[in-house]
Amino acid sequence: MAYPIHYLALLSAVAILLLRALYARASIFRRERRFAREHGCAPASRARGWDPVLGLDHFVRLGRAAAERRYLEYWDRHMFGRFGHTFTIDLMGQRLLFTNEPRNIQSLLVTRFSDFDIGQRRRDNSAQLLGVGLFNADGPVWEHARATLRPNLTRAQVADLRLFEKHVAVWMAALPAGGEAVDLQEWAFRFTLDVGTEFLFGTSSGVLHPQATAQSRRFAWAFNLGVDGVAQRIRLGRLAPFYYNAEYKKACKMVHDYVDPIVSTALEHVNEARLTKHEADDERYTFLAALANEGLSPKQIRDHMLNILLAARDTSACLMGAAFFELARQPAIQAKLRAEIDGHLNGRLPDYDDLKGMTYLNWFIKETLRLYPPIPLNIRVANKDTMLPVGGGADGTAPAFVPAGQEVAYQVFSTHRRRDLWGEDADMFRPERWRDVRPGFQYLPFNAGPRICPGQQFALLETSYVVVRFLQEYARLEGPSDEPQRWTENYTLTCSVGQGAWARLTKREEPVQASA
Repeated sequence: MAYPIHYLALLSAVAILLLRALYARASIFRRERRFAREHGCAPASRARGWDPVLGLDHFVRLGRAAAERRYLEYWDRHMFGRFGHTFTIDLMGQRLLFTNEPRNIQSLLVTRFSDFDIGQRRRDNSAQLLGVGLFNADGPVWEHARATLRPNLTRAQVADLRLFEKHVAVWMAALPAGGEAVDLQEWAFRFTLDVGTEFLFGTSSGVLHPQATAQSRRFAWAFNLGVDGVAQRIRLGRLAPFYYNAEYKKACKMVHDYVDPIVSTALEHVNEARLTKHEADDERYTFLAALANEGLSPKQIRDHMLNILLAARDTSACLMGAAFFELARQPAIQAKLRAEIDGHLNGRLPDYDDLKGMTYLNWFIKETLRLYPPIPLNIRVANKDTMLPVGGGADGTAPAFVPAGQEVAYQVFSTHRRRDLWGEDADMFRPERWRDVRPGFQYLPFNAGPRICPGQQFALLETSYVVVRFLQEYARLEGPSDEPQRWTENYTLTCSVGQGAWARLTKREEPVQASA
């Protein structure tokens, strides 16, 4: 009987995965025994299923949960709830270690930081869109990118809120005036793209404008599709090489075609010794200008720009979307915020100190980040045999062995919802909890340690500014129906609200006359 070639190819691929998995298990088992004797470690508990090698049952269930937009919920309730706070799981022949334990996350990000890398798999699966930069680099490349970005994120740089006001004014002016429901999350992604491109490139994409150019709209579409493609490849793990999407390849080219001329112009200006300060602001140096003066190649500059733009756009947009989602279904919280804003500002534009000084506003932002962290899951790869402080042994109290090459996934989405850490109301949106909470590694919306998000303050200020300006401008942000919406996820590289943040906006009878 003759079998189709594609069937034989698939069978061969599965056989190779199986043999590699068995060989890796035997090697790890020998090293684990030796390391355990020397350091008092024990293996983490295992998420067992009916397929003990490839974990096909887990793979299918997780795929179904992802399709139903409950992937993170499935991990939180069904996996951590069943197998404990630290466990290993087999997925397509690869053994992964998952944890939501703050002590282990602290070890990954701080105390044993040098034992873990971002890893080659993330670089391979994102390189077609992003190249190599802050998001996916290790070692000197990452250190250089971070050092170059840091001068652009000092307090003096981010405290100048004129950039936010410029684009939020365009946003509010572009919204329909008839009271129909709009998806504020979709608008937030446009806003953060416009802000991010102007902050980094010195020129805005302009996608907030109703008359946005076709080129800008294509760039926004292509960037969205590219980010989704990267996420799909990372999630497929070892199966990523078998995944091909012509639209993804096309999107990557469109993104590069948009950015490359901007980079070329910056390099031309440097060569003419004319680009030393950002011309729109006497004291501000754009990230592009800094890179152009570093002597990097055009591709290296493009790689760094796209890595930073990914963080600048998606993190803030996801946070804003979740904030609008809760505002639309929480009229009491909305009223408290508006009262604080009106009492504090008395009709003027907020400055840096105002945003930092409004207590309830900051509680609201922190609670949004707790329940809806923009980056709910992250991965590190052990570069040597090492260990985590807890999670090993039958009761999970012994140190857990982590072999070299082991991928460790830490899920702050689940950490942020643990009842033993946050109380029985951990699933409830309650800003007032921050009156007394002083969290450590149980709260990590922006990571920690050397790889803490360098744009953390920028994202917090940007979101706070948008919330304040909308509540100054509108008397009500109401959900599209009388029944509060149930949150669903849209999890790619970041996590946004699956159904969007829909709201009907009612302008104030006497709108705030904001003046600087």
